[in-house]
Amino acid sequence: MRWMTGMAALAVAACGAESAPDVSEAPVAPTASRAEFPVQRCVNLANALNAPVEGDWGYAITQSDLQTIADGGFDTVRVLIDWHSHALEDAPYTVDPERFARIDEVIDQAFEADLNVIIDMHSYTDLKDRPDFHAPRVLAIWRQIGERYQDYPDSLIFEPVNEPIRKLSGEKWFALAEELVDAIRETNPTRAIILGGDDWSSVEGLMRLRLPDDPYLVATFHYYEPFDFTHQGASWFKNAPPEGTGFGASHEIEAVQHDIAKAQDWAERNRTPVFLGEFGPIRHGETADRAVWTKTVREAAEAGGMGWCYFDFTAGFDIYDSDAGDWIAPVHAALMED
Repeated sequence: MRWMTGMAALAVAACGAESAPDVSEAPVAPTASRAEFPVQRCVNLANALNAPVEGDWGYAITQSDLQTIADGGFDTVRVLIDWHSHALEDAPYTVDPERFARIDEVIDQAFEADLNVIIDMHSYTDLKDRPDFHAPRVLAIWRQIGERYQDYPDSLIFEPVNEPIRKLSGEKWFALAEELVDAIRETNPTRAIILGGDDWSSVEGLMRLRLPDDPYLVATFHYYEPFDFTHQGASWFKNAPPEGTGFGASHEIEAVQHDIAKAQDWAERNRTPVFLGEFGPIRHGETADRAVWTKTVREAAEAGGMGWCYFDFTAGFDIYDSDAGDWIAPVHAALMED
């Protein structure tokens, strides 16, 4: 997010849209995906391992939380990870063994709860400002990750870069993505790898995405529209949208459905599963409106044959109230109930 499946299912008509989505023609993937991608209902674990020190941003992942997530109807966790703060700045860019040990622990605990796990590379701002300089480092880190987890089951999924933006866009991003896939394939020939487009992995970024020629890729996009609703009162923005914005008018719902239909169309044309990797409204919104928005997005994604990953568990866009020790019932129901 912005901090400043089976292929047959893709043929389902998206969201009841009245007309075909207006999309620009992106390059078609050269190889139909054969990725093993069991993700249907996922939740993001934010502000924990993507902080330089877990806990510094107000949350640390616990085994009981992982079991709560599984008991709550989710099948996957997307674990946001800051790797770069725990790796040498110079070659060979070795990842701190203690960092790996903690990631091992979280993965193993998630597996014990019968959850799939997505691990990404999060918060690496310098990579997006100086991609040529940082590319050797990110490639070395992913080679280490690939080597460490090469014998793990397919229920562990890799996402090499979260939300390419700024100078890591367009051809620069496509070239690095291909190098990252090649580096991971040295040790993980068939593991699912998730790649998003530029522009914060937005729908528009997905429309431009050019995937490497690899049969085990999954495309992703993140969705936070309308932004004035999902990010009202966001403290990390200098001029955040004001609080008090609602959601639920028919034209607002139709706009969301149309956006998600674009992603479904891309999936069909590119013969590649698409995963809605982040979506969620900030907790400053009215709970009832948050539930309407969440259900609208979730139903649109499912109608398009897409697995999804709600953002987030308890780090600002909460679906879970850590103080009360319980789900925020209307938002949880919006994800789990028809």
